[in-house]
Amino acid sequence: MSCLTTAGILIACKEAIGGIKALYLGDYATFANTATINAGTNLVTALATGDVYEFQLPKHTGSFTEEAAISIENGTVYYTQTVVAMFHGMTAARSFELQNISKGRNVLFVQDNNDNIWMCGYKDGVEVTAFTTATGAAKGDMVGYTITFTGEEKDKAYLLDQDAGDTPFQDFATVSVVLASL
Repeated sequence: MSCLTTAGILIACKEAIGGIKALYLGDYATFANTATINAGTNLVTALATGDVYEFQLPKHTGSFTEEAAISIENGTVYYTQTVVAMFHGMTAARSFELQNISKGRNVLFVQDNNDNIWMCGYKDGVEVTAFTTATGAAKGDMVGYTITFTGEEKDKAYLLDQDAGDTPFQDFATVSVVLASL
């Protein structure tokens, strides 16, 4: 395996915006290690047949970060993928759904505000590592849930190969999106 540089990186135009707008949760048994990934572009070009569940986020309430853990001494590298999301409003149904999610392992698709969809936990899955329910103290405080998904992967999150402007998963006919309902 060659570790040589294959291209330089230009200064990008200032066209991107931060934040995430939605999460799509897929079953680990269905989506882990099953995608077709283009070796030349590292883009996901096909996904297994299955459902993903949509979780809409209010603006400015979610983030996706990916940090490399590199050990020169041990010759290892892996990436920690962390997704933090807030859901406004406390209900029994939301609480129960998030509680169930916190007990499992999933593949998480993150739609950023640039309409890119990143696949987190492709090999080893993502798990809930923090889950907070809060009413706040002041009347203007957030009432709802904050949940953190964490994955540790050999490779960086993969980007889905979809056309600009498409609705999520439009170019992946094998995937059915179950729209948010709680």
